Amino acid sequence: MDIMKDIANKYVDRRSFLRAGALGTFGLAAAAVIGCGDDDSSSSSSPASSSSAPQAAKATHLTFGKGSLGETMNPNLASRRSVEWAACYENVCTTYQGPDGPYLKPYLATSWEVDPKDSSWVFNLRDSEWSDGKKLTADDVGFTIQYAANPENKSRLISRVNTFESYEVIDDKTIRFRTKKPDATWANRMSLAFIQPRHIYEDATKGPNEQAVRPVGSGPYIITNYVKDALIEGVESPSSWKGNVGIKSWKMNVIKEHTTRVAAFETGDVDWIDTVPLQEVERVKAMAGVQIQSSTPYGTAGYHLSGWQSEGIPTNDVRVRKAYNLATDIDTIGNSIYSGFFASAKGQPTVTDVLGHEPNISDYGYDPDAARQLMKDAGMPNGFKQKYDTHSLNSEAVPMATAVAGYLDEIGVKSELATIDISTWRDGLYGRAPRTPIFANTWHSTSMFDAGFCFTWYLSDNAAKYYGNPEFDQNYADSLTEFDPAARAEVYKKNVKLLHDDAVGLFVVDTSRFMAWRPEIIPSYEIREDPQLILHETVLA
Repeated sequence: MDIMKDIANKYVDRRSFLRAGALGTFGLAAAAVIGCGDDDSSSSSSPASSSSAPQAAKATHLTFGKGSLGETMNPNLASRRSVEWAACYENVCTTYQGPDGPYLKPYLATSWEVDPKDSSWVFNLRDSEWSDGKKLTADDVGFTIQYAANPENKSRLISRVNTFESYEVIDDKTIRFRTKKPDATWANRMSLAFIQPRHIYEDATKGPNEQAVRPVGSGPYIITNYVKDALIEGVESPSSWKGNVGIKSWKMNVIKEHTTRVAAFETGDVDWIDTVPLQEVERVKAMAGVQIQSSTPYGTAGYHLSGWQSEGIPTNDVRVRKAYNLATDIDTIGNSIYSGFFASAKGQPTVTDVLGHEPNISDYGYDPDAARQLMKDAGMPNGFKQKYDTHSLNSEAVPMATAVAGYLDEIGVKSELATIDISTWRDGLYGRAPRTPIFANTWHSTSMFDAGFCFTWYLSDNAAKYYGNPEFDQNYADSLTEFDPAARAEVYKKNVKLLHDDAVGLFVVDTSRFMAWRPEIIPSYEIREDPQLILHETVLA
């Protein structure tokens, strides 16, 4: 059975059809480059410029395309750092990638320190103002973290702030955070939370639901138009201390269908897009006046294998989970579906550059005969039937799931594969609903954060029940109290080995995203991950 050939034929035909339809929708001849905010005709039909000609004014508007998200402006509804949230809100501090590696940079906070008496963290804040005119205070900062940490609020940030115990407002511009135990990573955690206005959340006529559609923020931009899953527009905030370096207004088109997004870029309807489908990378590279580049790896694509979710599931047996790994040719999947752009995963959920990655551990290798023997040892020589859910967040997700189902079929595991909508997938991801024994996921583990941020998924008290190992939990707790990064990495590596030995997942490739843009519009775009585009720091031509 040629698994990869069958998949390639199916999905290449579909992409060709979608591309033709998308180009027909957007048109092959754009009258103007919308993202430039300039209605002048192309340079080929304009007279040559002379030294005495006036300099063209810099563009101040950017139209760009995003492949996902856009479903809410409430940052408690997902654990990410999206472009639109970074435009509307502030973090206490933020992460950047420097020549010597990632580092934290002040944002709303001007400085911070650890109190040696009790290992609490004290942050000094700058003057900032909400877009409705009210002053942002230290109490807003404390409220944001407390709200996210409270299970009753069902914030998807809860695992990111799971060491929070309490906060103390020293004055309007100074706040102290106390954690359950000393937490060496607390400042990094603060870079993940977008500060929210307490007065809006506690207003009975507004609350979090109002914040999701008509947000009050303190960031560089004000949201002027929000249409769920379609578009978001913003203009510069007159009250922001941060300001911007050129973009005064912007429009984000949410274009979830991947080929349609590329078509919108090709026709000039947008001047920057994220997540270029890998099958389209070479075609986009060949477009005139276009630059395309991938980010650093931001996570590992693959599957959770249920072993701790509920009783009576075949994957509760570690031999079955290991058989899944041995039956799957991840190198072939990487070369075929991912076009060889991404490295195969190394048998762990953390990418190579993350503090705590274990270089001495690799994948299980491809050995179908050994997989069949493990199935036999587990008392399931003839296999079984299973349900198998995947998302479609990127163009590779469904083909990869189809390939894995084909490999598992060869050891007797018959899969009922279903592509589920994003909301249903997230409910399973966060443990709000049951999920199938094999369940698609991407473990976010950028070099900006330690392995411990990924490991929160595997703690025994995580609502999703991905793992249950007291030794793992204790190692995690020990890592938090270790302020020396090198020593903390060694503790993390112990947990990598536990996850590998218990085969908690089927880790396929270390993924990144390809972004494409027009240098004539954005002359000095810096590739980064989460958020991929920092609007207030982006200069237009």
